[in-house]
Amino acid sequence: MVISKVNNAGNKVVTSYFDCMLRYFEFSGRSTRRQYWLFFLFGTIACGAALFADYTIDGANLAEGEYGPFTLFAGLFHFMPGITITVRRLHDTGHSGWWYFIQLVPVIGSIAMLVWMMRPPEQGENGFGPDPRGARAQASWTRPPRTTIPRQVRMGSSAARERARRNSAGEIQRFI
Repeated sequence: MVISKVNNAGNKVVTSYFDCMLRYFEFSGRSTRRQYWLFFLFGTIACGAALFADYTIDGANLAEGEYGPFTLFAGLFHFMPGITITVRRLHDTGHSGWWYFIQLVPVIGSIAMLVWMMRPPEQGENGFGPDPRGARAQASWTRPPRTTIPRQVRMGSSAARERARRNSAGEIQRFI
């Protein structure tokens, strides 16, 4: 049971990253916080691995700003999806994608963008599309509890009570 939960979480992580890569030039729609942050986590890891490869294989001098082919490939490969995932994440918070350019304002723009990227999404459908979380987007207190007890028994249906009180011969059982 624990292993299946770990595998399911691992699948969600990989799926979140590849969803961003498959939507390479797609500015429309919405993306979740998980997709946004996992994309940048994997992009940072990939660029770090590329820097290490350039340093060890090619002998690139990073102190002088020399970047080798691996770093250039990783950076260019993640450049466009980084813009599109940010625009879709802005859509998820209810902002237009044009707010992406607020980052050009020196300090305030970066702080505003960081705050928007950490904000919770707008629930349900907004002007930029349906909620990417689907049924999971409901607030936790509105979801039915997870249980193995059938709904009829849990909700107190009279049919379920009748079944519980009678034995196979149809006689009512008394519990004293």
